[in-house]
Amino acid sequence: MKALLCTHYGPPDELSLADRFTVCNMAIEAGAKAGIMEADAKVAEFVAQRAGKRGVIHKSDPDADYARVLEIDVTRIEPQISHPYLPSNVKPISETEKIHIDQVVIGSCTNGRIEDFRAAARFLKGKSVAPYLRLIVIPATQEIYLQMMKEGILEIFLSAGATISPPTCGPCIGGHMGILAENEVGLYTTNRNFKGRNGHPTSRVFLSSPMVAAASALTGVITDPRSLN
Repeated sequence: MKALLCTHYGPPDELSLADRFTVCNMAIEAGAKAGIMEADAKVAEFVAQRAGKRGVIHKSDPDADYARVLEIDVTRIEPQISHPYLPSNVKPISETEKIHIDQVVIGSCTNGRIEDFRAAARFLKGKSVAPYLRLIVIPATQEIYLQMMKEGILEIFLSAGATISPPTCGPCIGGHMGILAENEVGLYTTNRNFKGRNGHPTSRVFLSSPMVAAASALTGVITDPRSLN
C-alpha cells in the first residue's frame, strides 16, 4: 500500500498554486494516501495572504532517503483521458475514440480554478457548443465566480451556450444539476468517474483537462484541443 506520494517539480515559478492543488488531489486517485509538494516562496505568500500571518515551512532533510524516485518529463505526454469507471484507467487521447458526448462539466472543487476557466474560454470565445450538448460550468468558489465575471469569462461561456452553476459539487457526485440519464456519456474535468457516481448506472463519464473538455464541447465528441488550433 502506498502511504505517501511525494511530488517534486522544476523551478518554483513553473506551477501555479491551482496546478499544485490538482496534482496533490489526484495523487489520491493514483493510490497514495497523500500528495505533498515542498512549499516555496509562492506558497508562503499564498498562506500569508489567506491566513494573515506567515506559516512554518517544513522541508525534507538534505540527506533524506526515498524509497523510489521517478522523473517524468511531462512535456512529452499528450493529453490524457480517464475512461470509465476508474480515474486510473487512463489512455492518451490519440488512443481514445471520438466518442459522442451528451454533457461536458468544467469545474467543481477540482479544476474549478480561474486558470482552468481562462484556458477553456480561449477555445469557446465567439463559438457555440455542439447541438444537443449540455455544457455546465462550476466555479470552485464565489471568489473565482466573481473573478470570472470581472474578466468577462462568464459572458464567453454564456454566449457559447453554457449553464453557469454556483459553486457546488453538483453533478460530480450525482447530487443535482446535470445528472446523467440512462446510457448518457459525460466528459468532466472533475476527479472521479466511478460507476453510477454521476447518475444512472449505465451512464459513462470520461475525465479530461479543461482544454480537452472545451474543445469537445464544440465538436460533440472527445476531441484533441491541438486539432482546433
